[in-house]
Amino acid sequence: MALASISILVLAIVLQLIAASVNFIGMTIQKKAATELPLIVKEAGILASLKNMITNKAWIFGFLLNSSSTLFAAGAFALASITVLQPLYGFGLIVLVIFIHFYLKEKINRLDIVGVFFGIVGIVVIGITAKPLEQISYLTLITLFTSRNGIIFFSVFLSIALLSYLVSEKTKKTISLVFLVISSAIWTATQNLFTKAVATAIRDVGFIEAFFGERWLFTWTFVLLYFFVSVIGIILLNISYQKGQGVIILPIWAAIQVIIPVLAGIIIFQEWAPTSGYSILDIILQSIGIVIMLVSIITLSINNGWKEKFAEIIKAEASAESHD
Repeated sequence: MALASISILVLAIVLQLIAASVNFIGMTIQKKAATELPLIVKEAGILASLKNMITNKAWIFGFLLNSSSTLFAAGAFALASITVLQPLYGFGLIVLVIFIHFYLKEKINRLDIVGVFFGIVGIVVIGITAKPLEQISYLTLITLFTSRNGIIFFSVFLSIALLSYLVSEKTKKTISLVFLVISSAIWTATQNLFTKAVATAIRDVGFIEAFFGERWLFTWTFVLLYFFVSVIGIILLNISYQKGQGVIILPIWAAIQVIIPVLAGIIIFQEWAPTSGYSILDIILQSIGIVIMLVSIITLSINNGWKEKFAEIIKAEASAESHD
């Protein structure tokens, strides 16, 4: 394994860890701001709801953090395989635990420690078993996106996202929230694939050629699709925030952020194909690393949700006592 290839892989992993950290801090700030905004409902109109978001300083600060995380993720996706990088998204939750502890003075409990432990183990397992794959060209990426596998993948998962939203509109509160979060998470997870597409284009042929050269139509299509799925994901996620119950929202949302891109890496980009150099043992070890990261994500997410719920109960009791 060439030293240069290892260096590129390490750089990609570092960029992804930074992206995940910034993303989760931004999400936390956005979530807190969203609960203080007017409710996002059909009657208010999409434009009015968007205006309420972008005129809220805390929300827009969180949004800008999320946006900046995309730049780090794009750099990572241009350099390494998505099946290696996206499971590391859970590292953001570890940083969030530390951020909340020092910034909000919140105690770290046993579940936090368990979640952080699994996260560190997962990162080590994925890092050790990761292989630097040959970087695909932009033309190859376009071919993979428009292949039968690519078309079926997007058709299936975006259909699930749409159906989940429709089900959320027809069901009661808790079940409705579950389906709403599933829909939001799928839309948002899909943006990672379009981020990879644009990043690959710029890395392979340069910015000018990517946006104004022979394949400009594909690049601009990827950019528009990125914004399309991002806006839908943001709106649905903020509606979920306003309905509360972080113990339901975060575990589902964060897990899907890992699962969808990893499946895309396997199905669309064929990163685990025999030609990629991965043996059966490598795939098993990578899968173990991904599962460990998912355990970390779900543990930290559920614990974070319970903390929020407990804080809301304390706040409500304090408010009731002050009125008495």
